[in-house]
Amino acid sequence: TKIIGLCASVKMYVKFWIVVDNPDKENVDHVKTIATKMNEKLPDSNYFVNVIHYGDNRGASYARNTGYNYSTADWVLFLDDDIIPDPSIIDAYAGSIQRYPNAKVMVGLSELPRAFNTWTEILQTSNVMYFYGIANHRIHPPWGVTANLMVKGSRHNQPVQFKALYPKTGGGEDIDFVFQMKEYYKAAAKTEGVVVGVKGAKVQHPWWNKGKCCYKQINGWANGDSMCLLEWPEKTFFVAPNWVECIVFLSLAHVLFLEQPLCVSPLLKSLIAISTFDHVTKTIGFLTSASRSCPRSHFLRQIIVAFGGSTVISAQEITRVYCALKRLCFKSLCRRMDWFDGQAKMEVFDFQLRSVLYFLVYSLIVYCYYS
Repeated sequence: TKIIGLCASVKMYVKFWIVVDNPDKENVDHVKTIATKMNEKLPDSNYFVNVIHYGDNRGASYARNTGYNYSTADWVLFLDDDIIPDPSIIDAYAGSIQRYPNAKVMVGLSELPRAFNTWTEILQTSNVMYFYGIANHRIHPPWGVTANLMVKGSRHNQPVQFKALYPKTGGGEDIDFVFQMKEYYKAAAKTEGVVVGVKGAKVQHPWWNKGKCCYKQINGWANGDSMCLLEWPEKTFFVAPNWVECIVFLSLAHVLFLEQPLCVSPLLKSLIAISTFDHVTKTIGFLTSASRSCPRSHFLRQIIVAFGGSTVISAQEITRVYCALKRLCFKSLCRRMDWFDGQAKMEVFDFQLRSVLYFLVYSLIVYCYYS
């Protein structure tokens, strides 16, 4: 009701589309009842709540396309059902339209609550939620999450749709959609910002799984991200193999080329050493972030949180390699997505340089155990 109760301070036409994916009858009736009551309370005929539902689970992309294509508005605002919007969010976006009349995508600010336990501190330390708050950091973000994203209506850019190839639970489809918009308006993108950050358009986003451990959610994002490598190869860059890829390549080489492949002692020692080195370096790198996430905690606990942050990143790396192997898409190995779409070239170079240095260390470890 907080979403469908939103109003603007100036006159405008606002239509709400609630898309209910895979509901049972009781829940559908409940949602329809809420919509009916809200339509009776809304200030005037410029506001109306619509409910769409279908019987099977067709996923996040299908649900968003449904609302997107049913609407005939000039602008469509995507909001997740679990967020709490700022009461002035419509005004914030309306003001941005006035300031940036040629923009096609408006990225709002999705804020998460303060970390309240070890897991939420780990997530905060790992910085996997960076793009939820990208509007705070960039006037023209490369993309934004669909928890709070406003785009030009489908009647202006009909070919641009959320793709069904991404996971039903979400992950990667928001990146792909914004990249499609930028490609569709490519001529405009060369002279002005197609994507604009609107930090005044705020929503409060809850912690996933109520703040409990949720590697499954993180791996789902990585699964979707891995599809972006195939859909947008021109927005990727080469790197030296990371620790997961080194383990895969080393295991394969051990089986194929070693005269005694059943002698697994050097292989196991190499795998353990490579994994240990990677997680130690990640943990050290996250210590500063961990001290900010839990500033009043003992240093030992900050180390634990920093190590937890390293496991979050490692879980994503493992998932991306697993998905590439599962799809037999070997060209995705040693490739990374440029999440900033050309806006952070020095960061990309730094990432590539570090990957080479790490690979040299991994090679030295293998040499020591196999020589």
